[in-house]
Amino acid sequence: MSVPGLFSQPATSADDSDPILDAALAVFADIGVRRATVDEVAQRAGVGRVTVYRRIGGKNEILAAVLIRESQRLFTQVREAADAASTYEDRVVYSFATTVTVVRSNPVWNRLLELEPATVLDQLTINASTVLAGAVAATADVLRGPDVPFDEAELLARAEILVRITHSILLTPHITLPLSTYDEVEAFARKHLVPIAAL
Repeated sequence: MSVPGLFSQPATSADDSDPILDAALAVFADIGVRRATVDEVAQRAGVGRVTVYRRIGGKNEILAAVLIRESQRLFTQVREAADAASTYEDRVVYSFATTVTVVRSNPVWNRLLELEPATVLDQLTINASTVLAGAVAATADVLRGPDVPFDEAELLARAEILVRITHSILLTPHITLPLSTYDEVEAFARKHLVPIAAL
């Protein structure tokens, strides 16, 4: 299921908790999306099934809402990391390292890859254009600043390259390069991505 808007908007508030979405996140992490039901989400949230349907909708709408909220949380963390940087090169490094480590620690991401790899991989590869386009826009937004050494079209091109590399690392975490810790991911970004992103 492709979700329009994924990764493309910041969270609307610092406190984005919602009992239904919190419950859905827990259910998806526990048993996966395919086995999850609206009844189970409602029970976990302590509300009636009708309340879930009225406020969010069926399972597909619940999944979309959870994914959008998780992407907004990721965007907020990446934005905070990038804002702590003083140069364009550091924005590249901090945003990349934060993205990789935050996504890797997300319980739904890990559980869905474990429980439903075929479904997830289809949505993150063959049918991933919408998600990746949103990620490119978000990456360009994070990197944009007065010190960007090229025009907007080139910034979007560099952002797409960074997103494609991030995507690959998230889907295939280990080959030969050490990329297990934040420090290792940051060192990789500084050595290999900064020359691509800033050349």
